[in-house]
Amino acid sequence: MKALLRDVLRRPHLHRPTDSVRLALSQLQAFEAVLNRHQRSFQRCSSLLDFGCGDGRLTRHLFRVAPQTRIAGCDVSAEAVATCQRRHPSGLFVKNAPTPPLLFSDAQFDLIYSYSVFTHFSESNHKAWLRELSRVLQPGGVMVHTVHSHVYVRRARMFSHDWIVKNKPSRYLEGFLQSTPDYYYVMNDAALPEYGLTVISKEYLVATWPQETGLTLLEYDEAAIEAYPEGCQDIVILEKAR
Repeated sequence: MKALLRDVLRRPHLHRPTDSVRLALSQLQAFEAVLNRHQRSFQRCSSLLDFGCGDGRLTRHLFRVAPQTRIAGCDVSAEAVATCQRRHPSGLFVKNAPTPPLLFSDAQFDLIYSYSVFTHFSESNHKAWLRELSRVLQPGGVMVHTVHSHVYVRRARMFSHDWIVKNKPSRYLEGFLQSTPDYYYVMNDAALPEYGLTVISKEYLVATWPQETGLTLLEYDEAAIEAYPEGCQDIVILEKAR
C-alpha cells in the first residue's frame, strides 16, 4: 500500500488535473446535469455524435465516462479529425464541409451534442445545420447545444472587455449594443463567410429552433457553462418525437 501511495504521489496528473482537463470535464458535467433533468445521460445512450469535435477536447473523456456508447465526431478540420481517429480508433470521426450534409445515415444517433459551434454560424447556415442534425437524430433522441445569448454579451462587457477587444473583430460588442438584434452575426474571415461570431437571443431561439427542427424544446438553461475569459454559454436541449 505504501509503495502504491508513493507511486501515485510521483504522478500528480492522476489526482491533479490540468486546467484544460478540468475545464473539459466541468463542461461535460454541465451537459450531464441538463441531460439528467430529462432522464438522460451520456452513460445511457447507445450512440452519440460530437458535432464540431475539434481534436477531441471533450470527446476523449467520453470514451472513459461512457465506454459502452458508440462514439462519433465530425469537424471541418481534416487534421483534427485525423487526430481523433488516431487517438481513439474505436470511435468514428469524419470531416464535414462548412455547410450540410453530414456523411451519416438518417436516425443514426440517439444523442447529439456540440460545444460552442452554434456560436459561429450565419443565420441561414445555423438553420441548415439544425435541420441536418435533426435528420441524423433517432426518434426519441435528444440534441444538446450551447449558444451565446444576450447574457453572454452583458457578462463579456463586465468581465472580459479587454480580451474581447483584443481577440474579436473591431466593433464586435459595439455593433451588437447599437441594435441588440435577435440574431447577430459578424463574419470573422472573408474566406469563410458562413463561419464567424454569433449571438442569438433566447426569445428567437425558443421560437425558431423547434420550428426548424420539428423537435420539442425541453429546456433552455441560461449561463449554464461559465468560462473566463471566453464568456458564459447557455445550454439548449431538444427531443425528437418517437
